[in-house]
Amino acid sequence: MVTVGIVIYPDIQALDLAGALDCFGQANQELISGGREPYYQLCTVGLSRDSISAENGLQLSAGYALDDCPALDYLVIPGGAGARVLSSNPRFISWLQQRAVKADKILSICTGAYLLAHSGLSDGQPLATHWRFAADLQAKYPKVQVSSAALYVNAGKFYSSGGMTAGIDLCLAVIEQDLGVAVAQAVAQELVMYLRRSGDQSQYASPLKIQHSAEQRFIQLQHWLLENLAQPLTVADMAAQVALSERQFRRVFRARFAMAPVQYLQQLRLDKARSLLLCDGYSLQRICNAVGINEPRSLVRLFNSAFGCTPGQYKRHFS
Repeated sequence: MVTVGIVIYPDIQALDLAGALDCFGQANQELISGGREPYYQLCTVGLSRDSISAENGLQLSAGYALDDCPALDYLVIPGGAGARVLSSNPRFISWLQQRAVKADKILSICTGAYLLAHSGLSDGQPLATHWRFAADLQAKYPKVQVSSAALYVNAGKFYSSGGMTAGIDLCLAVIEQDLGVAVAQAVAQELVMYLRRSGDQSQYASPLKIQHSAEQRFIQLQHWLLENLAQPLTVADMAAQVALSERQFRRVFRARFAMAPVQYLQQLRLDKARSLLLCDGYSLQRICNAVGINEPRSLVRLFNSAFGCTPGQYKRHFS
């Protein structure tokens, strides 16, 4: 049995913790339902066993303290605001460095990458983290190769993921390595996740640029675009939605979001097309109709330009 230790600390991101626990725990349930023995033994490890609060206020307590933690095969380091604080704790960093020597796999999720980077264990290696913190992590730890795009990366025994839900992608990948695609697929289905989610963090980061805009009219514009993708939209239509002239809209949009309006609209259409492509019952023509692309040949050209493959190849790879 593989012992998986998941670190907890004050101001942890609860979803990082729960995602890892649920993935490995569900893998055990799939094995048991098939008449097999569970593969993972799960435990939580904290600086002590005292109760702590997650970022969302959830009260947690660890099953083990650093001093009495059993031998670990896998060590999972969730992210959270508290990770940057914990990185300055010499006791924890020393414990992490010692445990990493004997562990088979070290997994960091989201901003858990700060702890891995501070330990020096990932020096010279690629390290994924949430796109919002990538520049700060790289500035603080220039010896690591920070990836702001990948959902997750693997370098030897070290695994790291981008945002919170990308930690689930990472855990599914580890389960597939350990137990095979059938078990990993069953876990993904139970969690209502793709086993291999398409694309990278950039597809989520770019639309979020508008969602994080301080101007409500741009947030409303995104909602309107998503509701009307099937229509033949123009930049003039977009400008009218935010009560700007077309010329002023082009200038303001590029200044705010570092891309042209037509690029943003095309990205929304491609993202929607990718999602529909992975659903049963959607032909290329039906997808084109749903996202406002003239014909299948146009969709094929866009896929080749954006992803270097045809829609059919994309579907076979990610289905």
